[in-house]
Amino acid sequence: MKLRTQLLLATCLLFMSIQSVFAGRVAIDVHDYQADVKIDGELFTTYHFSPDLMKPYFHPVFAPGKKLVVRKEIFDKQGQGKGHQKGLDHFHHKGLWIAIDSINKEMLNYWHEENRMKTENVSVTTCADNATLHVDNIWLDNDEKPILKNSVDFTFTPDRMIICEMALAALDQPVTFGDTKEGLFAIRVNYEMRGLSGGRIINADGLKGEKECWGKPTAWIDYHGEVGGDTVGVALFDDPSNFRPSRYHVRAYGLFAINPFGEKKYSNGKQKAASVTLKPGESLKLRYAAYIHSGDEKQGKVAEHYRQFLSARKK
Repeated sequence: MKLRTQLLLATCLLFMSIQSVFAGRVAIDVHDYQADVKIDGELFTTYHFSPDLMKPYFHPVFAPGKKLVVRKEIFDKQGQGKGHQKGLDHFHHKGLWIAIDSINKEMLNYWHEENRMKTENVSVTTCADNATLHVDNIWLDNDEKPILKNSVDFTFTPDRMIICEMALAALDQPVTFGDTKEGLFAIRVNYEMRGLSGGRIINADGLKGEKECWGKPTAWIDYHGEVGGDTVGVALFDDPSNFRPSRYHVRAYGLFAINPFGEKKYSNGKQKAASVTLKPGESLKLRYAAYIHSGDEKQGKVAEHYRQFLSARKK
């Protein structure tokens, strides 16, 4: 507890040093198995963690002007439509979430909701104008027994950055993350702003579109398009301090994810599979962010916010 308090205080000081670029204040209200994140009293996003869910997720997620940047619909497998024409495919793409398949030689699959996550703890801390939602999610095996603890700090800034700092910890047995493209920190973008509807995908190295950007490691990718006549976007950030560069599962139909566990899949077999095994008690830390903005990557100052993301790193 003392160490966690020291880390929170250190993070607070880092955020205070850059708060002059922010405008507004974040507050989080936890009630009825959900956490409402508000900026100056207006809803930004809601985290859902009911025990009836197969996994927790954020929905809705709004850009400035109450522009929805995630797919509007939340539905189960029975409500899934065929094909991508109406955007009702992939029932498991719910807002913004954390999940992966191919755990322990593909025996466990949280991405497609074949196995369940249970939220064990939720707490809130505030610092300057920012707020942090801490959650402990337990990943259950086929017998509904705990196998993995995923502790996450989601820190929200008034300019709509969601900094995601997670620790994946094996409990009483080894946990192996297989080579897969289905993971890890993901969002399903609004039907209107997806690539197939005229949206644009661009990464930090200037590559554009699904074909050029899919599976490539890069500091960030921005996905933007029109919603209700206004351009809005979502950028995902990778932290160079992670154990390896992550790759992006970014698709024109609207899926957008960042994942460190797919060297072979993302390189179309050019790289060797590089699974990761945690022994009981071992943990793996990862740091990402989602930045929600108005305009394209230049108008939204994505590169500038990426630098802010790095400067806010815990020491």
